[in-house]
Amino acid sequence: MPKLDRSDFKYNAKVFEKTCLWCGTVYFASRSTAKYCSSTCRGYANQAKNSEEVLPYDETDKMISALLSENAYLKGQLQRYVFENQQLQDKLNQQMPPKD
Repeated sequence: MPKLDRSDFKYNAKVFEKTCLWCGTVYFASRSTAKYCSSTCRGYANQAKNSEEVLPYDETDKMISALLSENAYLKGQLQRYVFENQQLQDKLNQQMPPKD
């Protein structure tokens, strides 16, 4: 799974913002020589290089795949933020005395 958020790394890690050569997803890599966002994209690119076919999927399929991947990531982030927000609201309610 590509790392789409800088916060997945340690605060002092050297991180490079890259664009996947296969699907076009913008991701963060720990290596400056990274070319693909995941092993899946790397495998597809290798298959295309070794076969007569230039691209196993047309551009629309790749774009849909990239958008679905980003959508899944954003959904996870949203769920995390909702959970954290609920925790903060619970703490705040515990600290505030009830109003009479």
